[in-house]
Amino acid sequence: MLSSARQRGAACDLEALEQATGDALRRAGAAVLQTLLNAEQEPDPPSALACECGKPWHCEGLRPKQLVSLLGRLTLQRLYYYCRACRRGCAPRDAALDVAGTQYSPGVRRLQALVGSLVPFGRGRALLEQAAGIQVSVKAVERQAEAIGSDLAGREESARRQAVLQQFPPLRGEPIATLYVEMDGTGIPVTAAAAAGHAGKDGAEAHTREVKLGCVFTQTQFDAEGRPLRDARATTYTGAIEDAAAFGQRIYHEAWRRGLHRAARVVVLGDGAAWVWGLAHQYFPDAIEIVDIYHAREHLWELGRLLFPQDRRQRRRWVRRRKKQLDEGRVEHLVSALHRTPASDPALADKLRIGANYFAGHAERMRYAAFRRQGLFVGSGVVEAGCRSVIAARLKLSGMFWTVAGANSIIALRCAQHSDRFDDYWEERAAA
Repeated sequence: MLSSARQRGAACDLEALEQATGDALRRAGAAVLQTLLNAEQEPDPPSALACECGKPWHCEGLRPKQLVSLLGRLTLQRLYYYCRACRRGCAPRDAALDVAGTQYSPGVRRLQALVGSLVPFGRGRALLEQAAGIQVSVKAVERQAEAIGSDLAGREESARRQAVLQQFPPLRGEPIATLYVEMDGTGIPVTAAAAAGHAGKDGAEAHTREVKLGCVFTQTQFDAEGRPLRDARATTYTGAIEDAAAFGQRIYHEAWRRGLHRAARVVVLGDGAAWVWGLAHQYFPDAIEIVDIYHAREHLWELGRLLFPQDRRQRRRWVRRRKKQLDEGRVEHLVSALHRTPASDPALADKLRIGANYFAGHAERMRYAAFRRQGLFVGSGVVEAGCRSVIAARLKLSGMFWTVAGANSIIALRCAQHSDRFDDYWEERAAA
């Protein structure tokens, strides 16, 4: 065909040939897969051929089940059992192949979960059709992505409960020089029902809910200038829309399975949020606590803008002096300077007082010069970047409004992917 087209001078549409060949191969592959599946031996019938009600199962013979596989649609023939007493039926083969209650093969569900966690569901449906020739509905992508995410989150919760029952025994492994735990929060848009009962800023009606995100990573090396380097592929994430108490258990479990008991040093990094340091005291009492230096500097800039709203030069000069005190860890001098700063009105005086209290309250977490001498990170950029890449990049797109359950399912998927645990989940599922 190709040679004759060339002889006639006709152009060859390589893309069309690729697509036609791919479609033909998928159809042939689906036929082969169907033959192989239907030739396999059936698993054992329900236990002792007795239903849960105690009555015997009756074999109804072979029944077909339509499946959507990576290669296309196929028909699975399997034995069907029926209990005449309670009028329930089952097909053991479905459970053995992990297709019970679904028309999608594990491979298709895996792709649905993947695209559903990466892009909006409508775009995911289009990608499946364009890239893999799999035709499913937008709702199917949404349902499967959220179902897989919910199952993944459920397994994580089960693992946490098991660890609690075992009182978090030390896990074996290589010693860890420094283990970092970072925590932060970011709001995502939610439905009216999900926002009900939650106050927004300044007491206004809420339109968002806070996702609490945590990350754990290790650090063993330094660059040529002696600055700490995060270990490659060492960062794992965990998060959800939940209260601080539940998140505390979540982040502690993540640190524990990452080797908390083997770490020579544990460092907790975060902004000035009270819940962060409350959890640090409760779950990591021996950790070195550090307030993100960039967050602290931003407080200085906010005060500078209030003090010198029109004079940018004077503002920069004032911030530069205060920033030098902050970077050197001379927090008491910084607090004293804020107390001595004259205010033009009572409102500004109140802002200065609040700012001074903020720095005084976090003084021991702001000894940045001492922390740097110890070779420690002083910025929580890893979790802040995670808030953008793990959460915002998927859940804060224009026009999106999430339910809590739907958001937590996608968050679980994205945390697994960014932690290199997505494949582990499917291996465990296949083994089970």
